[in-house]
Amino acid sequence: MRIDIVVFDGFDELDVFGPFEVLSMAGFEVRLVAVERPGPVTSMRGVHLQVPEVLGPADGVIVPGGGWLNRAAEGAWAQARRGVLPARLAALAPSARWMASVCTGALLLAAAGLLDGRRATTNRNAYDELRARDVTVLDERVVDDGDRVTAGALSAGLDLGLWLTERELGAATANRVAATIEYRPQTR
Repeated sequence: MRIDIVVFDGFDELDVFGPFEVLSMAGFEVRLVAVERPGPVTSMRGVHLQVPEVLGPADGVIVPGGGWLNRAAEGAWAQARRGVLPARLAALAPSARWMASVCTGALLLAAAGLLDGRRATTNRNAYDELRARDVTVLDERVVDDGDRVTAGALSAGLDLGLWLTERELGAATANRVAATIEYRPQTR
């Protein structure tokens, strides 16, 4: 199973590397992918990555947040305004087993129309914005709505990774990974 985690200038590091660590450790093929073209990407706190691949068909896609709440010039807010990432997510959704988000990445899924009428979560400071997009917002670390799975703020990305691991590979694998990273999930 291949899982793509989208990275873009201004992404939040923990939103990406939390689930990346968990899912890689569980044995999934996990790739960091760019939105439009391969090349350099810089996180919101200045981590520089050279991303060799672009978002394309995958079994699962994870969308991070970052820069939404403060309307940063780069980050999730800027990606929603540009429209390229939401359009790509909408185009890829029918062929993916699931699409997931961490923190304000849920607002990018919503901008793509992928959370309309669904249950989801995001950063608590963005609940009202998500509700305004015809989404039933739940105050949970992870909300599983079938082919859409969303995680709350930042550290909930670890919970998302473990949730998806249990869902796809079973509780024994998720428990093994949680024990290895010495993390006690707040969901499951």
